[in-house]
Amino acid sequence: MQTLGFRRPNQVREAVYRHLKDLLLSGRFAPGERLSEPLLAQELGVSRTPVREALMRLAEEGLVELVPGRGARVRIFSPEEVEEVYGVRALLEGEAAREAALRATPWELADLEVRLRAIDEAPKEDYPEQMRRDLEFHRALVRLSGNKTLYRLYEDLLSSLALVRSTLPTLSQEEATRKEHQAILEALRRRDPEGAKRAVEAHVYRFRDLVVARLRKGGI
Repeated sequence: MQTLGFRRPNQVREAVYRHLKDLLLSGRFAPGERLSEPLLAQELGVSRTPVREALMRLAEEGLVELVPGRGARVRIFSPEEVEEVYGVRALLEGEAAREAALRATPWELADLEVRLRAIDEAPKEDYPEQMRRDLEFHRALVRLSGNKTLYRLYEDLLSSLALVRSTLPTLSQEEATRKEHQAILEALRRRDPEGAKRAVEAHVYRFRDLVVARLRKGGI
């Protein structure tokens, strides 16, 4: 297991939980990967107790599965669950893009473009970092809607979305993805709310179809 870059503060239990959750959401662990309690404790420099408690909390949140007699593993989503997650994402992010096209300022769109370029500037083989930057681009897009309720709902979905997305971690720098992201940005710049919504939906549904196809082929 790779070194996890953990710093031990006073609030050990909360810190271990936050750190493991961040690793899960960044795609550092693959779907179905076993999470060894003693190995994690050793890597983080803590006892097994806070690791066990963190895994239990993550299981309650639906990010980890506790398998009797076998310990913990990263949750694997079924094709039907993936379709649900991406369906909700399309609704939320599509509406966010529509609202953002009506209200985003030029400098906010410039910042969004910087985030878009950052995806391609990530190291070519560092897929978790590419995925993290990709998700940050989409979070920034949703924030541009100015709709706090919508953003809160999107944040609630983000954990499931990140785990589902880690099924195919190599897509962020693909040319098709690059073109879809650019189409979203261009629609926002044109102040085209329906065009921005359609661009987001096309992007989200393509990813949904790719992930579902991988799961149904038994690729996990």
